[in-house]
Amino acid sequence: TAGTYATQKGLVHSWDLRAALEPFVLTMPHDTGYITSMAMGSDRNWLVAGTSKGFITLWDLRFHQILKLWHHSRSGPVNRLATSFVPPPQSWLGRGASSEARPFLFAACGPNECAMFDISTGSCHECFRTVDYGSQYSRTRLEEMPILEEVPLSWSARRRVLMARGMKEHLQGPVSSSLQSVNAMVGSIGASDHSFLITGGSDRRIRFWDFAMPSKCYVSTGPETVQPRPSFERIDYNQSCRLMLCRQPPTPALNEVEGSKIPRKLLQGTKKFEKTHEDAITDLKVVRGGLLSCSRDCTVKLWR
Repeated sequence: TAGTYATQKGLVHSWDLRAALEPFVLTMPHDTGYITSMAMGSDRNWLVAGTSKGFITLWDLRFHQILKLWHHSRSGPVNRLATSFVPPPQSWLGRGASSEARPFLFAACGPNECAMFDISTGSCHECFRTVDYGSQYSRTRLEEMPILEEVPLSWSARRRVLMARGMKEHLQGPVSSSLQSVNAMVGSIGASDHSFLITGGSDRRIRFWDFAMPSKCYVSTGPETVQPRPSFERIDYNQSCRLMLCRQPPTPALNEVEGSKIPRKLLQGTKKFEKTHEDAITDLKVVRGGLLSCSRDCTVKLWR
């Protein structure tokens, strides 16, 4: 009977069917961009909002106050946010105690990347990233983990940080990828060896990520039936930080496919995408017996 919604004017509105008046309105800092995603904490006492300029704001809904303001190191729009209250991922196989549970934030920001952050410290524990073969990533940049940089809440201090950040991006250059962005994510995580994350994005693919085993990761749908399978690998940085990397083969040109020794029946399947999305995937939902996905062209599919 109650909920929240945001507007492009930077306002987070609340509504309650039991009240005649709006309970509260939160105002985002105007220089952080317009709101692109929101997520509520598991206890409904706090809320996070991401913006078009890569900022993430943590609100205390009990006192209507901003607790923290972060800037995502990818500096792109925050496409999707989700929260959970679980023990750290590295303790799941050992059946971590519920007393170790803490709030975590999943943020999809940057080139086809989603990361899991500890809200209490802002540190990254897990990162799920897709890169294409032949990309211009250097080895150092390929393995670089995203971070949440805490930004001062005062306007003057925040302006200095933003100017320094802008100069750094100008010198380094933006990180780019032809695979673009993650727009949707859903999963099941906790003190279990069956924890997983499912993502979908602008490359029209749905990826299943296992939190521990790269061999259990796969791409369940994609526009090319004759494309080589992607490879998955896991990079451990320390006991509390690791990267799951998907290397996606390039899409074969139509003349390359027609010139190969592939049966004509299979070639015909590459020209008609009946079982795949033809536009960017915008949302995912787990339902009883399957997975629902929808794309920007108003197509909804049920996967079993």
